[in-house]
Amino acid sequence: MLGLSPLEAGLWTLPWTGGFVVGSLLTPVIVRRFRPASVIAAGLAISAVGFALLSQVDGARSLALLVCATVVFSLGLSPVFTLANDTVIGTAPPERAGAAAAISETCSELGVALGIAILGSIGAALYRGAMPDAVLSGIPPEAAEAARATLGGALAVAAQLPDHLGAALRGAAREAFTQGLQLTAVVSAVTVMVTAVVAMVLLRRGRHGSP
Repeated sequence: MLGLSPLEAGLWTLPWTGGFVVGSLLTPVIVRRFRPASVIAAGLAISAVGFALLSQVDGARSLALLVCATVVFSLGLSPVFTLANDTVIGTAPPERAGAAAAISETCSELGVALGIAILGSIGAALYRGAMPDAVLSGIPPEAAEAARATLGGALAVAAQLPDHLGAALRGAAREAFTQGLQLTAVVSAVTVMVTAVVAMVLLRRGRHGSP
């Protein structure tokens, strides 16, 4: 969307990785003072703030805000992954610790894959729905279909069109992509906040031995 090269785009994703590392290292220190249930719920709430920031991304300030948002939600999610894994393994009998670790890792990978698939599908559907027919009407059907499918396809098609058509298509595609990203971020923020409440309730109930 910003015209960055693959290398530049990859480098700008490094800060959120650093945030995840820092959050994971701080988790053992934090749980010495607060209950794991509270830390998990707080981490989810912080990650929801990151997703809410992501929903404010626009063309004028997208890079700085995008980096800030990803660092915030990575800091929030890092203790969640760490403590969830610790909770699963710690509650299993010693002889089943290996199996518990395997189940925890499988669930984590499955959750990430499902999240990417579901949220990616929502974003793609929103992008396709937001692409204006008026811009696509002057483009050959095959090219219009490629432009409606993905932002990358739209930019590739725009590069082959006359200047006025290409500029209109690039602007419309970027706007549609931004709308899809913003709405997907809102869905993510709401989902994470609901998960924070559920986690707090269930973990507290488990702590007190309630059925």
